[in-house]
Amino acid sequence: MSAPLLLSFDFEDWHQLVHRTLGRSDWDRRCAALERQTQTVLDLLDELGVQATFFMLGITVRRYPDLAQEIARRGHEPATHGFAHERVFRQTREEFRRDVEQSIELIEQTCGRRPLAYRAPAFSINRETPWAYEALAEAGIRYDSSQYDSPRIPHRIGAIPQTPYRLEVPWGELYELPVCVAPLGGRMLPVGGGSYWRLLPTRTLLAVLHRAAAVNPYPVLYFHPYEADPQPLRADLPPDASLRQRLTRASRSLWRNTRRTAVVPRLRAVAHDFRLLSYEQAYADIDEHYGSCTRALSREGVLV
Repeated sequence: MSAPLLLSFDFEDWHQLVHRTLGRSDWDRRCAALERQTQTVLDLLDELGVQATFFMLGITVRRYPDLAQEIARRGHEPATHGFAHERVFRQTREEFRRDVEQSIELIEQTCGRRPLAYRAPAFSINRETPWAYEALAEAGIRYDSSQYDSPRIPHRIGAIPQTPYRLEVPWGELYELPVCVAPLGGRMLPVGGGSYWRLLPTRTLLAVLHRAAAVNPYPVLYFHPYEADPQPLRADLPPDASLRQRLTRASRSLWRNTRRTAVVPRLRAVAHDFRLLSYEQAYADIDEHYGSCTRALSREGVLV
């Protein structure tokens, strides 16, 4: 039987978030792009015959409740990505708690299912925010997928294992399902998603994923709806846009559009070599086999 990979999507509207960054007063309006992107993703998953976990952003669910409902209707797992897409390390513990609980309540009301899994925006649970795990456990979250051993993450938690593990916190426990990393050329590459999926040759990508699966029975992949969209991403500027706003738009559009159309055919190739599963399809097995793999966070933000 083929090795499994856990398949996840961060359900967020690229235009909504970029327009907010650009200071547009109408940043929260609906955009036809996300409707097209979501339909493309769902049709692709139907084609592959797989289910995925969708980490839903609260402000996106609020603006697109019909899309969130369609995701759940097609049998995919609704999870939470928080409400406002604020980095965890930029929030107080109370602000974070409210953000998570608000997202959980909205997703449950919209999709008819209470989410059990959480992913932090930009993988932003780090050494400065160990209390985030306590807040998640208190909110009823049982599985987190916010750890990604990538150099782009500031002050990331140290000694993250490649495999799932159970994390003990003062008010409970939860499992961490880290995003996939794999060895290549003498270093560990964060190949769970993002730029490596656009820049690495398909053969190389498949090879490193097989290496990851050899040591981790449940490597995690993550994507976004816009990565399935054949049309270029282009944010709208306010009429009196500043030079800084123009540069921000140019940099965001250039980076996200570069080789973005390579993602879907590579996901098809990966689906040929691996079994793609939602997180919930693996929960029982993770509970059984990793319940004794207990870790705790030291005061220095290192797993022990």
